[in-house]
Amino acid sequence: MYDPSSPMLRPAVTGDGPPAPEAKARFAEDRLLDAVIWCEIAPGEIVTEADMMERFGLTRAAARSGLTRLGYDGWATPQPRTGWLVLPVTGSLIGQVLDARRIAEPALATAAISNEVRSELQEIANILDVLKTRTEQAALVSFRHYVDRVDGLLLQAVNSFTARHLRKLWHHSARITHFLEDPASGQLFHRTDTDALMRAVLSNDADGIASARAALINDQEAFFLRRLLHDETPLAIGKVVSSGAIKTQKTTTSRREL
Repeated sequence: MYDPSSPMLRPAVTGDGPPAPEAKARFAEDRLLDAVIWCEIAPGEIVTEADMMERFGLTRAAARSGLTRLGYDGWATPQPRTGWLVLPVTGSLIGQVLDARRIAEPALATAAISNEVRSELQEIANILDVLKTRTEQAALVSFRHYVDRVDGLLLQAVNSFTARHLRKLWHHSARITHFLEDPASGQLFHRTDTDALMRAVLSNDADGIASARAALINDQEAFFLRRLLHDETPLAIGKVVSSGAIKTQKTTTSRREL
């Protein structure tokens, strides 16, 4: 479920007074990207400006700006006379994202963490220690919120170019996770790397950070494969991974013209 309070999301409109046109466009771009990451807009769905106006309360200009931005960043592709095709989730995409993360994430071991951030991380470590065994929905949401906060703090402490690359990879991973999870049957991905990660971060253990991140990627890969192995949709060469047997959410396809 879309969580507008997630620290992994970028701030939308800030400041007092009515937003400037640039801020409105930025809000639309961020809102549509969040909708793609959280699978409010399903992978493989074809959407139009009219769809986005109706579903997210945007003006036509804002919807056009948001879709154009999705296209620029590779999240959607314009389709002649039909709209925009949102990037499907495929086995190839999952493999490429995980491979790229295995190359990029060791950079987190070089994170230069300030004393202020370290203090916050210590507080978060104490909270996560309490939440990690809780299974109620509110606790699970809080656990993810704080884990995302940890990732966000680490991201702020590495090279900005690396951070930008990692953020996009994490957005892809989050979208794949949301797509393959099935809350109705309790099939949710739960991170088990947090104890090791927090110990490594708080003790400046670079090898420990790299090891914890590698363990996270391996756990995510195992979850993705386990969920895909329960997909009963017939396979075909070049087939897009279907959510049909995995999720009850129905993928809608609109073919209205722009």
